[in-house]
Amino acid sequence: MDKFFIYLTTIIFSFLIFGLYAQESPVYNHYYNNAFLYNPAEAGSNGYTNTTLNYRQQWYGIEGAPTVSTLTFETPFDLKQWAIGLNFRNFERGLLTTTHFSATYAYYSHLSKTTTLHFGISAGVVNNSINIDKIDDTTDPILNNFMDNNMQLTGRVGIKLSSESGFNLGVSLPTIFQPTILNDQNFNNYEFSPFNELLFMGYFKKKLDKKTVVRKVKGVKRRVKVDDAYAPLQFYAIYNYAKYVDQRIELLTKLDLNENVWVGGAYRFNYGFAGLVGFQLKKFNFSYAYEPASKLTSSIIQGTHEFQLGVIIGDKKQFRKHQLTLKTVQKKEGHSARFNTETSSINTPSENGKKYYVVLKTFSQFEAADHYQIKIKKDSGISTDIYHNKKNNKFYVYIFKTTKNRDAKKELKAVEELTKFKRVQIIEIE
Repeated sequence: MDKFFIYLTTIIFSFLIFGLYAQESPVYNHYYNNAFLYNPAEAGSNGYTNTTLNYRQQWYGIEGAPTVSTLTFETPFDLKQWAIGLNFRNFERGLLTTTHFSATYAYYSHLSKTTTLHFGISAGVVNNSINIDKIDDTTDPILNNFMDNNMQLTGRVGIKLSSESGFNLGVSLPTIFQPTILNDQNFNNYEFSPFNELLFMGYFKKKLDKKTVVRKVKGVKRRVKVDDAYAPLQFYAIYNYAKYVDQRIELLTKLDLNENVWVGGAYRFNYGFAGLVGFQLKKFNFSYAYEPASKLTSSIIQGTHEFQLGVIIGDKKQFRKHQLTLKTVQKKEGHSARFNTETSSINTPSENGKKYYVVLKTFSQFEAADHYQIKIKKDSGISTDIYHNKKNNKFYVYIFKTTKNRDAKKELKAVEELTKFKRVQIIEIE
């Protein structure tokens, strides 16, 4: 029994020297690429269904040094204001291993046209176990009690305020329930202590409206527009308060060298610097971070390595304050007569002022436009009309007409996101 208590004392001491008394909060360097690691409100906030695998080896080469393996999954929902996430983590340090699983629900509320409030809450279970291969007397009753009664509740909650300017501010409570090492029975950790640890994260990540890059399209280099692009320089800051360990302050900067490669650096006060590098290859991204050993421990321990692999699944989801609807042209049933230059139904309207047409396709011959219009109605049930521009003698098959440019842009987005039509455009006519 004395030997067991020696091991138990070692475990408790490891909590203190590693700064890990709050079991829910290992340190990561890749929060810039996966903020969901720290804040449940970030689940699905990038608009993609994605999964990431993070592995962190602290103080490489030292037996029993902490290692953390974390698998996350996030998925938002089309035209909805919520997302779900999953988090699985295996945390080893010395004799002690903590296995964590939680599910997350996140909700987004649009406070204004440019500001969004994100809320997230996670709930799950956590289990502590001991590596019995390093213990001589595995029949000790205290050891058996520890192995049999260490399932605990876990939870965290967070909020984030984001704006179109690129500034984001988040606060999370990583440990809603006080973690314990020894339990008399499973799920016995009902001590509600959400403020034993708080984590504040602010960052600047400016989304660009339009960006043009050079890509190979069918073997030919072309200039194409990228919708999901951000300013190349991003800044992050973290302040972590914990009741039983020192506060943590860190700063991080990421620089995109191009759309596929980035580098960065971080500084953690009272510890030191870290270097970052990563690349994106279509739906996959890989990143690496290295922390040299701090000056206080460089003579006895080595640096820390951290890897992260991310996979994007499917296309980006679109979040809207209100669900988009198609406002198609209103037409009477039946097919219009064949075109002639005297017919007014498809010529320029007689109303004064600008008109905006959401055009699906342009033709030089009426017969082709007429056939295309009939096909759309037959295949999708969508009503369209034909506008003949006498100035260039073109025939436009359009789905919507308005006198307001703003309404035309809304309809353009609705057509792009709710239908399969490509190269939709707005034509302005005086």
